[in-house]
Amino acid sequence: MESVGSRLKNLRKQYNFTQEDIGKYLDYNQGQIARIENDSRKLQKSALKKLCNLYNCSEDYILYGNEEYKINNYVFRSDIHNKDLNGLVKMNKILKDIEYLNEITKDL
Repeated sequence: MESVGSRLKNLRKQYNFTQEDIGKYLDYNQGQIARIENDSRKLQKSALKKLCNLYNCSEDYILYGNEEYKINNYVFRSDIHNKDLNGLVKMNKILKDIEYLNEITKDL
């Protein structure tokens, strides 16, 4: 069974982020991210929420792997330099709003 750390590592790699990128986003150092990914350090609730916003997934997915995850390829460009992870979080929020609006207006 996949662990929390393993899921986080897989998510990070899907987006081509480094441990340093995630550490900067969470205000952690690279070693702290490595320990989280190796399941030797617990993930703080505040960090969990930020990672859910970044990866556009639920807490249940990160903690338990209860649902399928699909990366939003149309938002993220793997060639992006000087990654603005907070900007990506804002884009994810906009995308969620658009998906919601599409869902509620599909029968109109």
